[in-house]
Amino acid sequence: MSGNSQYFNMKGSGLYVHIPFCKRKCIYCDFFSGGESLADWDLLVDSLLSELKTRLQELSMVPDTLYLGGGTPSLIPSDQFVKLHDGIISILNKTEPWKEFTIEINPDDVSDDKCREWKECGVNRVSMGIQSFIDTELKVIRRRHNAECAINAYRTLSGYFDNISIDLMFGLPGQTLMSWVKSVEMALELSPEHISTYSLMFEEGTPISVLKKQGRLSFPSEDESVEMWRVLSSRLKKAGYIQYELSNYSRDGKESIHNTRYWLGNQYLGIGPSAHSYDGLRTRRANPADIKGYMHHFSTDKVRPFYNEEVLTEEELKEEMLLTRMRMRQGLDIREYESNFGAHARERLLRNADPFLRNATLLSDSYNLRLTDDGIMIADEIILALSM
Repeated sequence: MSGNSQYFNMKGSGLYVHIPFCKRKCIYCDFFSGGESLADWDLLVDSLLSELKTRLQELSMVPDTLYLGGGTPSLIPSDQFVKLHDGIISILNKTEPWKEFTIEINPDDVSDDKCREWKECGVNRVSMGIQSFIDTELKVIRRRHNAECAINAYRTLSGYFDNISIDLMFGLPGQTLMSWVKSVEMALELSPEHISTYSLMFEEGTPISVLKKQGRLSFPSEDESVEMWRVLSSRLKKAGYIQYELSNYSRDGKESIHNTRYWLGNQYLGIGPSAHSYDGLRTRRANPADIKGYMHHFSTDKVRPFYNEEVLTEEELKEEMLLTRMRMRQGLDIREYESNFGAHARERLLRNADPFLRNATLLSDSYNLRLTDDGIMIADEIILALSM
């Protein structure tokens, strides 16, 4: 992969569908979801399709990526999954296959029947939340699966799909550098096409944040978490993975097209409770996190918008461009930044970058500004300074 050409070839429009139900919520999770016992799948799918119909005019082109996130999309019953996908195809009047169709799944939902169903509907990429291959770590964060289940699920998936992504987390309660290395080694043994890695975050109101404040769980220190990231990065790169975004590694050509479009500031439409959308210019829309309200709205009101709207200022657009592009391997295209915001903004950007260029946490060529490996460790500090 060289230059920006591959990334800009990914430009286009994407559709995100939020499936807001889980069997059980992980104690660190801040994503919006409700219990599966609340699920009225037929009404939810009808509501999703109704929303899509009412919002078609927001799309300037037919989406060629589809991403089912959640929640736990792998819980969708077979008949409702087919109904949802076929309904989307019909509403979009889509004739070409999806360039990328991703479904997020939990290991204990995987079966041959479900894999066949997903594949027949056009799924060509699956993203499985494993988080750890250590059973004690999985148990404490309330994951539904164990390591054996995750490994078996991966092997089943690999019989149907040639683009599998797995999630891993570091900084988990009770996790050590040795246990983290075991998880990384197991991931490398499976050899997925894509690995997403996240440091545990303590979002306000989540059970894990409460337990931390109460001192009821022990966590790796900040230095230990940094070392976990260094070990991960070193081993994945040695195994041939490309770190194309701060939290994401892939085999060459297996980068997530849909997610890359978020970071490139492309247009996407999000449907479902709590889903977000962006017009690719300066308007963001967000559906309220209200499952019952969402389904009631789209079963009774097919005209009035359900979303809240925000129009970004120029300063917010600058900050957002820095935040997203600097997370990517190729960094920020200085020419594009100047084209969007003017020569004065470019000069201010380069002045702010100068200290980091001198201490080698940033690199610059004629066109791009990007983080070095040392810069990745202080990415938040650098991005904040660049936006001043």
